[in-house]
Amino acid sequence: MISLERVYDVLEIFIIFPLVLLCQFISQKLLDLLYPSRDRNLHQSDQAICYDVVYDFKKLLHFARPNGTQFFLLKYREMRKISHVINDDDVTLYYVTPQEFQFVRVKPGVDLRDIIRYPFTFITQHNCAVEVMTVSYEQGDKYLADRVDLNNNGSNIVLLHNTGRCGSTLIANMTYRTEQFHVISEPYSLTALVFDFSSKSEQTPLDSEENLDLLRSTLLFLCKDPDKKYLIKVCGIFTGSLAHIAHKALPGIREIFLHRSLLATVSSWHKILGPLRFSGLAGHAKYILPLKYRRIWEKVKPQGSYQGFLFILLSQLHPFFIECENGRKMRAFSYESLQKNREEFCKKLLCELGLGSEYVPLALSALEVDSQENSPLKKYNMDKNRRINIPSQALDWIVEIGLEEFGIEIRKEDVFVNNMPNS
Repeated sequence: MISLERVYDVLEIFIIFPLVLLCQFISQKLLDLLYPSRDRNLHQSDQAICYDVVYDFKKLLHFARPNGTQFFLLKYREMRKISHVINDDDVTLYYVTPQEFQFVRVKPGVDLRDIIRYPFTFITQHNCAVEVMTVSYEQGDKYLADRVDLNNNGSNIVLLHNTGRCGSTLIANMTYRTEQFHVISEPYSLTALVFDFSSKSEQTPLDSEENLDLLRSTLLFLCKDPDKKYLIKVCGIFTGSLAHIAHKALPGIREIFLHRSLLATVSSWHKILGPLRFSGLAGHAKYILPLKYRRIWEKVKPQGSYQGFLFILLSQLHPFFIECENGRKMRAFSYESLQKNREEFCKKLLCELGLGSEYVPLALSALEVDSQENSPLKKYNMDKNRRINIPSQALDWIVEIGLEEFGIEIRKEDVFVNNMPNS
């Protein structure tokens, strides 16, 4: 018997979602006619275009994630000097395109630095936005060049790469509780950049100067206070290629990688997404993966959503393997090692972050509460008894493909990566 929730998912994805986007598009066009913005020479001025958020159409949907300002209904307000926008504490970078940077101002009382109350930066930015400001790429880049106080080598930034559903929110929470880092949890601007980089042709290599400049500017806008240390938890899927280029954009940046048994990771993703969106994402992956992984996809031809999703996870892990083979000392941590010995895990993590053992009790206090307590994902995590039965054929397939195509050794019984470097 088909559940009402499944029926609603189908209606929302195929009927409600397109209608919401159509309504937003029509409404925005009308507002643009009533309140036209004066942005003709924006790339030549030091002005930001400021808009009021009139309505958030995402309120009509329960599954849609932010993607630029496509769900916002915006009314032009005024032009303002870039420095008067970016330097405000309640203004943060939200979205990036090769043409412009988009910032949002959140409503009073919302502190994006408090990841206990607001676990995911991009969700809070979208749900609490009251104002959107756009700055041309040229002027944003010029603003950063004029900021002589910025840490331009990124030595105050740590990137936490991960596969998603592997304890990364918990690790971010542990780091936050030491009070030594400003934690940014899943900024959508970095995810958007990876999608943009992956969509480019073979004539534009991943580490092209154009890509590195855009990534450098994005990281500096995210970490705009040179006197603070930052940990950025990257959104844990489709973003693995950042491991190839983050250190080229900012040579002083540090990176660590968190992973978990692929069997447990896929099961958790399935519970979060539900069967329909899980299958949709697995099937759509070949269109948004980096080119080299699309070629492998076409070669091995994953059959079904489980093989497709397992392939996505391997393509997320593989850049870490390549960077370690090239001599980089990136450190890997597994969720299983945290479960086995919490204190030892915590000491090693803090050491990698440059912190001493005196911070261990503070970090471990994060384990006393649910790190997803204030997250929209909380309701999904409640259903811990639901079993996901992954076909044995899919597990056999990924063990074989992992070794043949990626050089990744996978233990069949729990689908755990055996040869994770620097682990």
